[in-house]
Amino acid sequence: MIIMAVNSGGSSIKYELFSIEEEKEQSLSRGSVKRLYRPDSFWEGEKEGIKSRKEVPDLDHEKGLRLIIDILTQEGPLHSIQEIEAVGIKLINGGAEVTQTSFIDSGVVQALQDLSGVTSVHNPPSLLAIEMFQKILPQTPLVGVFETTFHLSIPLPYRTYGLPWELSQKYGLKKLGFHGNSHRYIAERIASLTSRAQKVISCHLGSGCSVCAIKEGRSLDISSGFTPQSGTIMSTRPGDFDPQIITYLEEKANFSPQEINRILTRESGLLGISGLSGEMWELEELSQKGEERAKLAVEVFVYQIKKYIGAFVALLNGLDSLVFTGGIGENDSFIREKVGNNLDYLGIKIDREKNQEIKGKEGKISSSTSPVEVWVIPTNEELMVARETAKIVKERRK
Repeated sequence: MIIMAVNSGGSSIKYELFSIEEEKEQSLSRGSVKRLYRPDSFWEGEKEGIKSRKEVPDLDHEKGLRLIIDILTQEGPLHSIQEIEAVGIKLINGGAEVTQTSFIDSGVVQALQDLSGVTSVHNPPSLLAIEMFQKILPQTPLVGVFETTFHLSIPLPYRTYGLPWELSQKYGLKKLGFHGNSHRYIAERIASLTSRAQKVISCHLGSGCSVCAIKEGRSLDISSGFTPQSGTIMSTRPGDFDPQIITYLEEKANFSPQEINRILTRESGLLGISGLSGEMWELEELSQKGEERAKLAVEVFVYQIKKYIGAFVALLNGLDSLVFTGGIGENDSFIREKVGNNLDYLGIKIDREKNQEIKGKEGKISSSTSPVEVWVIPTNEELMVARETAKIVKERRK
C-alpha cells in the first residue's frame, strides 16, 4: 500500500511517501517545501539517498502541494498520482470530541475549525492541506492522525483541571496532550533498543516542546495540556504560567482576546524573554557574546525541562531511560548536557564525550556507571502517521 504522510505547518509542508506492507515498511521519497508565502521559498527532498533542492519563489500551500505531487510523479518514484492509496495528515487538536485516528469528514473539519482560535499556529495550515488534497485527490481516502491519540491512556485524575465541572464537561476542557506521534515512536523504538524501557521519559525538544512520562509503552502524563501552549517554554510560546496574567493584561493593557492570542503564540517563549530570537542555536551564540537576556532564555528552558523530568520520575516511581528527540533534542549536545547536570541523584549521568559525538543520529549518551540509560533518538512522526493511516484503511477494506 502506497501511503503519503503529510505535516502541514504555517510556513512549510513536510511529506514522506511510504510503501507499507505486512512485513515491510519502506520509505520511497521524502522532502518538504519551506518558507511558504515568501519570495525565497524552496523545495528540498531525498530519494534513494540522493538529496535535491529547487528554488521556487512565492509558494503557498496549494502551489506547494501541487509542486510536491508534480515532483513525485515526474521525477519518481510514482508514475501516476493515482498510485497513492491513502493520504495521512498529521493533525494537532480536534478537542475532546475527536482524539483518535479518523477518516477526514465534515465532522473532523468542523472540530479543527472550532479549535483554530486556541490552536492558531497548527489547525489552519492543516485545514488548508485537507482542502488542497480534496481538490487534488478527490477519490483518495484522507486520514487524520491526531497527536492526541497516544495520550488517551493518561488516567482521568492526571488530565482533569480544577475548573467547574460543568464548564469542563460542556467545552471538553481537559489535558489532551500533544506530540503523540513522536512520543509513540520513541516508546516503540526505545523498547527495541534496550530492556530498560518500562519507565521512560521522552523529551521532544524543538520549536514546540513537550516532556512525556511513558510507562510500559503507554503515555502516563505529558507536559502539554488542552492546547500545545502549556508545559515547558518553547520558541514563541510561554509554556506554564499563572493564567490570571491574561485577565490582568486585558484590564491593564486593554488587550483584546486576539491580541492575547498573538502574544501567546508568536511573541512569547524564548523570543519573548530574549527579545532577539526564538532559535536555540542563535540564543546560545548570543549568550556567549554576553547577551544577558539570551542567556536567561536558555536557562529558563533548561530549568523547566529539568523540573518536568523530576516530577515525572516521581510519578513513574523511578526511571529506566531518558530520551532526547526533536530538533534541539537530537542535535544540541549543549542543551542535553545542561539538562542532565546535577541529576545524578536520580541516576542520570551523561558521558560528555559520547554526548558531543551525537548529532542528528541515534545513540546512547549515558556514562557506563549511570543507573539510568540516556538516549538520543531521532523521531519519525511521518512513519507513525503512515502506519496509522495504513491500519485504518486496511480495516475499512475488510
